[in-house]
Amino acid sequence: MGGGLDLAREGRWTRRALCGSGFALGATTRPARAQQGPEPRRIVVNFPPGGQLDGVARLLADRVQRDGRGPVVVENRPGAGGNIGAAAAAQARPDGRTVLASIDTPFTVNPHLYRDMGFDPVRDLVPLTLVSSFPLVLVAHPGAGLSDLAGFLAAAKRQPLFYASAGVGSPGHLAMEHLRQRSGLASGALEHVPLRGNTEALTAVLSGSAQAGFLAMGGGPDLVRSGRLRALAVSSPRRDPALPEVPTVAESGLPGFDVRIGLLLLAPRGTPEAEAAGWAALVRAVLDDAATAARLAEWGAQAEGGDAAAAAAWVRAGRERWGEVVRAAGMRLE
Repeated sequence: MGGGLDLAREGRWTRRALCGSGFALGATTRPARAQQGPEPRRIVVNFPPGGQLDGVARLLADRVQRDGRGPVVVENRPGAGGNIGAAAAAQARPDGRTVLASIDTPFTVNPHLYRDMGFDPVRDLVPLTLVSSFPLVLVAHPGAGLSDLAGFLAAAKRQPLFYASAGVGSPGHLAMEHLRQRSGLASGALEHVPLRGNTEALTAVLSGSAQAGFLAMGGGPDLVRSGRLRALAVSSPRRDPALPEVPTVAESGLPGFDVRIGLLLLAPRGTPEAEAAGWAALVRAVLDDAATAARLAEWGAQAEGGDAAAAAAWVRAGRERWGEVVRAAGMRLE
């Protein structure tokens, strides 16, 4: 998870760039013990390496290094839907040297799913900025005989359709359940096949072992253009520039449907205002770089650049909306 397709290639690119600047990054990056110099800054990423979230964190780390602000490490701490990494960041010293790069679901969805998250998402971490957002695309295997959202919903009314997602409570699971509830489909009309990550879910749809999925696409438009997947609808309020011919869910008969996942930068509560402002300024500088726009487009994302207030408002709205969806669906994780 973390948005987009497998970005191992991007991970290799950023890793080479950072190593060339004195970094030593692995899948879980830890600083080499140095005899002198400041303690490295740390960007905790609460999902595995190789996705959009990890790629953006490494762009930030590279910019810190190029600006001469000292060494930075990107530390991947995946697990429990992002809770493990978020808890690690929440427990860090609030001195401005540790921040968390996360998609919004640990703060908007997980409070409704988990009895114990290992941290308090309201009390322990504060949003610094809303970095970017990305939609999901409802895709189907060509053999499923589905060409648009109306046909998808009609087929599900006739007999259950099996759809893949990155796991229980993942963006794809939530988006499909939201679609089911909004369209009035019966609870058994869409059968969930939870897998381990967006790449596995995409593979399931490509192979035909699942008929459809609401997935983060990243480089996936090539799969649509080649005919290996059929794109039925986009979850955002506006069409995806990479798939301009694919209508939105709202255009296809469900006005107001809007599912986008935000990428946030957060810090332990008590972080000095000057340090928080410095990280927010860093994000703005990275988003203003033309090269970043190209990277985000590759990952199926768009820049947001919202300040702390905008990030907090995004989380509040998402927590309210997803709480309703989770409760109606009866989702629960321990």
